[in-house]
Amino acid sequence: MQPDAREFIRLSDICLPSFEDVSAISGLTDADAISDWCLALGAKTVVLKLGERGAMVRDGTRNIVLPPHPCEPIDATGAGDTFGGCLLARLVAGDDIGAAARYASVAAALSTQGYGAVEPIPRAAQVNAALALS
Repeated sequence: MQPDAREFIRLSDICLPSFEDVSAISGLTDADAISDWCLALGAKTVVLKLGERGAMVRDGTRNIVLPPHPCEPIDATGAGDTFGGCLLARLVAGDDIGAAARYASVAAALSTQGYGAVEPIPRAAQVNAALALS
């Protein structure tokens, strides 16, 4: 028997889904409702990737809405993976969830400025420069 995706959400300290993935599982089409659904299943924190609409962070006490970083995307391949990797890297470095998600959101946007999933991943200096301007 295959485990149900809801079980993985229930076991998550940080649930990091895309809007589209959880919408397909839950049948919900509203970001707030999707985040609430994940929290109700047992996720401790939900970081919902909203693509070109940015991201949101919820943990039952905080509701952080991260608007998208302004850019003209060329290719979004790998942007969600860039977001996830940068979020986790910043958490390991000691950032709080809000700062880590903001960094990840900017990094993901910058990663859409070239073609492919690896080459356009921005370096920390690029992300920090973009954060300083926003």
